[in-house]
Amino acid sequence: MVFNSGNKNVNDMIIASQNNKKNDKDFLKWIQSSRLRILNELDRGAFGIVYKAIWYRRSYVNTVAVKFFYDDKDFLKEFTNVYRMIKRCSDEDSTMSEKNLVHYYGATYDHNRTEYGIVMEYYSQSSLSNYLTNKWKRIYWMEKLRILRDISYGLYTLHNQDLIHGDLHSGNIMIDDNKDDLNIAWIGDLGFCRDEEIQKKNNGIRGVMAYMAPEIFRDFPYTKKADIYSFGCIMYNISTNRAPFYDEAHNRRLMRQISNGLKPTLYQDDKIPSCFENLMHQCWNFNPKMRPNAYTLYKKFCDWIDDDELFEDVRWNTIKPVKRSDYHGEANYMSQTWSFS
Repeated sequence: MVFNSGNKNVNDMIIASQNNKKNDKDFLKWIQSSRLRILNELDRGAFGIVYKAIWYRRSYVNTVAVKFFYDDKDFLKEFTNVYRMIKRCSDEDSTMSEKNLVHYYGATYDHNRTEYGIVMEYYSQSSLSNYLTNKWKRIYWMEKLRILRDISYGLYTLHNQDLIHGDLHSGNIMIDDNKDDLNIAWIGDLGFCRDEEIQKKNNGIRGVMAYMAPEIFRDFPYTKKADIYSFGCIMYNISTNRAPFYDEAHNRRLMRQISNGLKPTLYQDDKIPSCFENLMHQCWNFNPKMRPNAYTLYKKFCDWIDDDELFEDVRWNTIKPVKRSDYHGEANYMSQTWSFS
């Protein structure tokens, strides 16, 4: 197929992805915007807006999600990371989706918006953040464990290739409880995904402050263990239905407190099983070397799912959901580069 995205780097990545594909699903395409019909907005962040859309293909139609970017540089950065992830993590035996990573179809350009976009699989519940908001009272502990099992496996897939996600939080976890397979959660939004850092790179403090590991604020390099800390914050969110530090201003003061070891608050009424709470605190260990790795987390959640007696008597509805009006006006859960000049 002859195409021209308008950007040589994008052209080269799409061609290389197709020429070097390892299975019949994990490769990138150029998708003409005329074949996409935008339906409604799903979510928005600091770098772009995600829409639900219909993709009219030659013989059938797909429901997809399309993320359009405000800035071409942010698009190119994320698309490059998607290309790198597929190149390293794809294999003949299983697809990205089976590895609990979001399935990406390719890129597009909307001439009316004058914006590039990334086309990906559509997930019925959008993000974990939205899922917790909309269905909290119907999410039993066993479903929480399945979600965390899937996230930890996706994280293991990245870490096994020496990639870090770099921006792991509940807004970047896609949820679909309507699929026919065993999975329910997938890791997405790879804008900050990169090689594990050996030395600190001079690229600012990037991500969602409330989910970031304390060593990042102390100018240490971003490693796999920083992703594990963020995973602990997702454990907190899914077990309490509170975003970490929801009642704090996300500013230099909070950054300094986190760097000194401040953790999200747990209350007696949260009724979190002790084994779960202990694992969460292991992920939050101030010493990154003492945190578990992603595969250990995955095995732990598999074991708990198999031995559900640990959780079957735990009531899931004792926690009152926090209302948006209860969030601090300066709490910010959009991924961004933080500047305190």
